[in-house]
Amino acid sequence: MRIVLAALLLAAHVAFAQAPVPAAAPPPAKIDSLAWLAGYWEGSGMGGHMEDIWMPPRDGVILGAFRLTKPDGKGFYELFAVEEFEGSLRFVVKHFHPNWVGWEEKDQALKMPLQRISENEASFGGVGFRRDGPDVLVVDLRMRTKDGSVATHALRFKRRPL
Repeated sequence: MRIVLAALLLAAHVAFAQAPVPAAAPPPAKIDSLAWLAGYWEGSGMGGHMEDIWMPPRDGVILGAFRLTKPDGKGFYELFAVEEFEGSLRFVVKHFHPNWVGWEEKDQALKMPLQRISENEASFGGVGFRRDGPDVLVVDLRMRTKDGSVATHALRFKRRPL
């Protein structure tokens, strides 16, 4: 009987130790707090030429697109939004190869809740946007590599007229 009781206690302890920790609730935010993202942004990085375009906020959403072009043709595109969601914001993105074949399943998108926001910064999971002066946007990316490690990239963009 003692062995059974000890086994049950051990199993309960292991199960409790492995239970997922609930994530902190996203901070409250409105889309207008990120109006500074609106515009056309260009930069060099990730082995090529980068462009980011953000529409002004409207009806709780900022829509945008990203394009990476490389001399070898191996760039990619993103269509994305920051949207008001459950009293906060979330970043939603879909990736595409240059031939428009999607990375995510057709009915799926990456959805990352807001983690942190200030006057000049917003962070969503593995991506952060920060304003470094009126005409510089820095996008901080944390990406898992093929070997399982996490790589961090700071992509710098300058505001340009369309």
